[in-house]
Amino acid sequence: MERQQGQNERSLAWFKLADLIARGEREKALSVFRLLSHSLTDKAYVLQIEGDILWFMDSSASIEKYNQAAFLYQKEKRWIEAIAIQEHLLTMRPNACDALAILLVLYALVDWPEKFDSRFTMLVHLYNEHVLDNLQLDKALQLLVDALQDQAAKPWLMTWFANVYESLPASVVATLQPFLR
Repeated sequence: MERQQGQNERSLAWFKLADLIARGEREKALSVFRLLSHSLTDKAYVLQIEGDILWFMDSSASIEKYNQAAFLYQKEKRWIEAIAIQEHLLTMRPNACDALAILLVLYALVDWPEKFDSRFTMLVHLYNEHVLDNLQLDKALQLLVDALQDQAAKPWLMTWFANVYESLPASVVATLQPFLR
């Protein structure tokens, strides 16, 4: 009986949280959420929900919460959850080089060539349009190279690079050259 009552109280608290969010009462909603979050064991998920609440309320603080959640998901090798968060961050900030760089690594790790190609093309496009500078591009590519050096050979990735090699800007080729050997 006590367990049922505890579940009912938590359900009511989640309903109250939803009501506060709908009414735009940010501080009250965050206070209720922080109390409720103690009943959740998945810290990355807690950060993700907090990011969702802040995002719904148009707070730029949501980006930091999402980044923290994505970091924890990656640390726990929960690639799909990390990808979902990074894709959401990219939707929020379409020119975000950091999200693109992390997505390249994640798509390579999960062997998803189509999405890898899409995000790599986006990275090169942003560079060609001068949205990203050489330093940002090099940082993104270095993150990819560093992450993949610890991985087993991925034949699809080597084939992909061989197919696009000629069309890449010289700075991209220079950064990727050690990896392509």
